Amino acid sequence: MESIVEELGKLKYSVALEISLEEIKPTYNAIYRELKNTRLNGFRPGKHPKGWLDKRFMSAMQKEAVKHIIPRYMDDALKEHSLRPVTVPVIQKIDFNRKSPLSATLHFEISPKLPPLDYGKILLERKDIEEVSAKDIAEELDALLQREEVLVPKDGVNAKVENDDWVLINFNGTIGGEEFVDSNANDMQIKIGGSDLAEFHAGLLGMSSGEEKEVEVELPERFGENAGKKANFKILLTEISTVKRPKMDEDFFKKYGVAGEDELKDKVGENIKSRKTAELQSEYRIAVRSQLSGLFDEFDLPEELVKFEQEQIDKDLEKAVSDKEISAEEKEKKRQEGYDNVKLDLRMKFILDSISGQEEMHFDENEAAREFVGLAQITGQSPDKLIQSPFGRDMYQRIVVRKQGDATLDRVVARVFGDPIDQSVPVEQEHVHDKNCGHDHS
Repeated sequence: MESIVEELGKLKYSVALEISLEEIKPTYNAIYRELKNTRLNGFRPGKHPKGWLDKRFMSAMQKEAVKHIIPRYMDDALKEHSLRPVTVPVIQKIDFNRKSPLSATLHFEISPKLPPLDYGKILLERKDIEEVSAKDIAEELDALLQREEVLVPKDGVNAKVENDDWVLINFNGTIGGEEFVDSNANDMQIKIGGSDLAEFHAGLLGMSSGEEKEVEVELPERFGENAGKKANFKILLTEISTVKRPKMDEDFFKKYGVAGEDELKDKVGENIKSRKTAELQSEYRIAVRSQLSGLFDEFDLPEELVKFEQEQIDKDLEKAVSDKEISAEEKEKKRQEGYDNVKLDLRMKFILDSISGQEEMHFDENEAAREFVGLAQITGQSPDKLIQSPFGRDMYQRIVVRKQGDATLDRVVARVFGDPIDQSVPVEQEHVHDKNCGHDHS
């Protein structure tokens, strides 16, 4: 295979490929043999109308070239010429026949080339991570226990409603004998002691399960036009529950993978420290990001990429207007804001990409895959099916871009502080695949 690169203009390039007859002939022959064995109604096996075979060969070979052959050789050519497209290469011309090489011309855009970042110009103050106090651990442990709490029926045949109990009630409210909005409910569970509708809560105190009662309440502002009016509520209390906090016993400790309370506190303390560390690192990233753009002169952005992003904004805004989510006047304002943000976002993307390239960073895509799988599971979806949808692919790509950006910002922070740099290359592991991901699935 031979390739010739031509610069067409600002960030625009052309690659002309020629795949020799020797290289492409096995593919030609395979497709031709397959077509010769095709059964055609009205014709004997291996017999086809005159010219049909050649015509079908050109069509089938064109599809094979566009789908598999050209992308594979294009990747090789790009690596050979050290080019990284930021737009999908578009085939402008393709020529072939069974007795000649296959040639193709593709156009694409590349990233702008930026000068190395001067780390000395970034202002960043190193801060100490806050010590984890006994109070921090106690509060975190209390929150953990609260998450494990369950509601159980209140003991005793004479159980009465008290503050902090949970009750299950049916009620019907009227103003002057007439029902109003939100005046009825069945099987509503509430915690006694809330500030909203305090009179309502107070009226429930002392009630027993199965008891009925009428309570007069002045309605608060959230009742709109009825706010401030007196409403009469007929209440039937069907169940009283109390909060049961789990015991810190062997089963509880086993659930959290520890042997006892001291080890659990140590684990909680480590989690708090990890969170504080992550929060501080996020603060560093924000500080660096806010300075980066101002450290680079203006540079050209890939026109086709900008155009594509702006077209996406136009589509979203047209839909918003059609769905009557925004007005036509708001659309124009949001369009300009969107166009400006696209350029700012792309500028930052290319700055981060440039830093990543100069640092020869290797991004572990498994991190993005794990987050994607986690989000899919939280929403009850299959990661394999989700990645095959446009929404899923967009979600995954956004995760990748965000994590790559964070990793690059972390590298800048480390350079500014003079911290050790981990230059290890991530080990390839399983990652999210789909038919459009560009990896070899064979």
